[in-house]
Amino acid sequence: MDKELSEKHAKILLVDDNPRVRSFVRPALEDAGFVCVEAEDGWAALDMIDSQQPDLIVLDIMLGDDEMNGLDVCKEIRKRGNKIPVVFLTVKDRREDSRYLERAFQLGADDYVTKREELRQLEERMGIVPTDFVTRKSDIEELLSRIKARLNTIAPEQRFYDYLSVNLSTQQVMIKQENNWQDVHLTNTEFRILSLLIKARGRPVGKVQIMDAVNIDGEGSLQNHIWRLRSKIEPVPEEPAYILTYHSVGYRFRT
Repeated sequence: MDKELSEKHAKILLVDDNPRVRSFVRPALEDAGFVCVEAEDGWAALDMIDSQQPDLIVLDIMLGDDEMNGLDVCKEIRKRGNKIPVVFLTVKDRREDSRYLERAFQLGADDYVTKREELRQLEERMGIVPTDFVTRKSDIEELLSRIKARLNTIAPEQRFYDYLSVNLSTQQVMIKQENNWQDVHLTNTEFRILSLLIKARGRPVGKVQIMDAVNIDGEGSLQNHIWRLRSKIEPVPEEPAYILTYHSVGYRFRT
């Protein structure tokens, strides 16, 4: 997808059981140039993924349905082999209840945005002064930024801190030693892991998502692949600068 297509014609599927949320999120998406279609529950969302072929899904994590909440929808999407980007909307502050976000990334979510407006209203109803976290930035502004980041293409060749060079098209990986660039041989599995982490643009990728994407059987095997990958590309493998462990979730690539 080229930049012009991603920013002006991409179709966003907005999934939220709260019509009020949809009423202010959809106009913001359309004003930003996106095509927006809506679903009010997880079952409708799964049907619309097949019929509408959206380019990205904005998905409420709760949805008010114990049998098919946002986590269940994301799990089913990845089970079908669909790699469409999923950005979760949640009223769960990461500091308040991190287990939802951890589970979301484990199931294959690409990103999340906290619905600060709903948090603000909850705090007002409880007589609590709104926190700085809730008031400092519009959730819509952040949502649009994260959507654009997920849709924009990634340059085939990237250099990181003038030490590591990765070409996603040719699968060439090089590190700089004594002012000279030297090729690094990665196995197919190692390169696929590295590519997956780079494409996540600094966001954590769940262990289950990685194992499913590159056909790795078991967390122990994944840890061995990560260890070997670090030993080949990290300046100091024992103190990783690029492939970081994200506690209880998986791994992320520091960009």
